[in-house]
Amino acid sequence: MENTQWKWSYVSIFFAAVFAVICIYTLTSLEGMEGGFALAFVSFFLAATGIAVALLFYHRARVMDSILKGTRLLAHWVYSPEDSEASAQREYADYQERNRAMFIVIGGMLIIAALICIIFLGEGGLITGIFLLAFTGFLFIVSRGVPVIVLKQALKGPKEAYIAEDGIIYRGEVYPFRSFLMKMKEVTLKEGSAGNPPLLVFSFSQLIWIIYSPFDIAIPVPPDQQEKAKEIAGFLG
Repeated sequence: MENTQWKWSYVSIFFAAVFAVICIYTLTSLEGMEGGFALAFVSFFLAATGIAVALLFYHRARVMDSILKGTRLLAHWVYSPEDSEASAQREYADYQERNRAMFIVIGGMLIIAALICIIFLGEGGLITGIFLLAFTGFLFIVSRGVPVIVLKQALKGPKEAYIAEDGIIYRGEVYPFRSFLMKMKEVTLKEGSAGNPPLLVFSFSQLIWIIYSPFDIAIPVPPDQQEKAKEIAGFLG
């Protein structure tokens, strides 16, 4: 299984460097009261965000390497194509709703900031406000498109789950139990019903700006692994 987290860490660092250069350029080359300060602030914010995201992917990459090497591994389950597809379709709706809620929070804050710039900061504020509104539109497209991309990747990705003492890998995505932006809160075992398999549910809380957003990763339990799942829930929970 390829550890793609390293790639995303490098991409985030690249974008952070680009916005840092833009920030320095606006401070040294543009008149502050004519939009320079506003553009510098936005660029600085995006550069800082890029650094934070890069650190997040860096930590995820290290945890994924550790799990794949078998360090502190508790279970490794492989699923049939049919079971994997059914599980991916169930998770798609939850992920889509989570992205929608995230956009409402972040997009709303960006729109408020854009209106403040347009109303109170003159011509330079108008440029900054338009930039923020355009960025909000971009986030809207991302919030709608990413769930579809994730679903396609889940259908094509590795049909397996790794559960370790420091994190899980499910369909090629890694979820550390503890990082500076995310923390695993509890593990529960949900009984199966109506043809659905039992689920080992890992409940996480993720920091998005200044708001904690909860989400769950539900890993299907193979028929012959229910006792093992109970042990894992008791040990990690």
